[in-house]
Amino acid sequence: MFEKILIATDDSQLVKNAMRYTAVAFPDSQYHLLNVIDTSEKSVPKTKLLMKDLKKASKKAVQDGISILNETGIHDIKKSVKKGNPGKEILKYAEKNDIELIVMGTQSKSGTQKFEIGKTCLHVLEHTRQSVLLFDSMVDIKKPKKILHPSGGCMHSLAAGYIALELAEHFDGKVEVLSTRGGGETEYTFKRLYEFAKKNHIPYKLRSCAVKPLEEIVEESRKYDLIVASIARPGLKYDLRKIYPPFALGKLEREVIVETKDPILFVAD
Repeated sequence: MFEKILIATDDSQLVKNAMRYTAVAFPDSQYHLLNVIDTSEKSVPKTKLLMKDLKKASKKAVQDGISILNETGIHDIKKSVKKGNPGKEILKYAEKNDIELIVMGTQSKSGTQKFEIGKTCLHVLEHTRQSVLLFDSMVDIKKPKKILHPSGGCMHSLAAGYIALELAEHFDGKVEVLSTRGGGETEYTFKRLYEFAKKNHIPYKLRSCAVKPLEEIVEESRKYDLIVASIARPGLKYDLRKIYPPFALGKLEREVIVETKDPILFVAD
């Protein structure tokens, strides 16, 4: 389904787990492994000795990633080590190499203490034209057959809805759509999704969670393997995202990233 997948690796156990999950889910894709040595202005000053150690660690992160993918049967792999601002380098690489899916960790939690979304992850989400698969917890390595799709029912979210259904069809699974604004079956977007699901014999369920969307999304996600959501949404703030990138990600989307433990696939418009 995704022909070219980029994994932003940092040699952490979280990203190694994400690699295995992604490889099992998408075994026929071409994989790109990228590690970026942070030399941005806000990073720690780099001495020659430190740079030598960072280059060594960067190469190891990529090589370990290749070994993990090889173990899962993936051999079509391209590797790269870059220097610069990690978020910018990831996006630049994705554009240059026609990447369709970026895989990365959120770095939003540690134990029970909650933190902000990692700056690299946030930068990618605010500027990406590609879909992004996020992990912030260790997950079971399995094909995601049960898919949850929170949606406001606007046209902006239609692409994410179709991808959720296509994934369910691909994995012989099912989709539950949660309407976060109270829209019902007669609403245009949900009607389109229902018709697509019916035509392709994909198990599909729609219900409303407009009262407390965050709580219900997090609660329902425990029953599912994967969340598929849209970054795009209606409103002036999103329209102004190119002028002020933080507007690209809504409050609900940020909260879901921090609160849920499931992998989240964000679809750009």
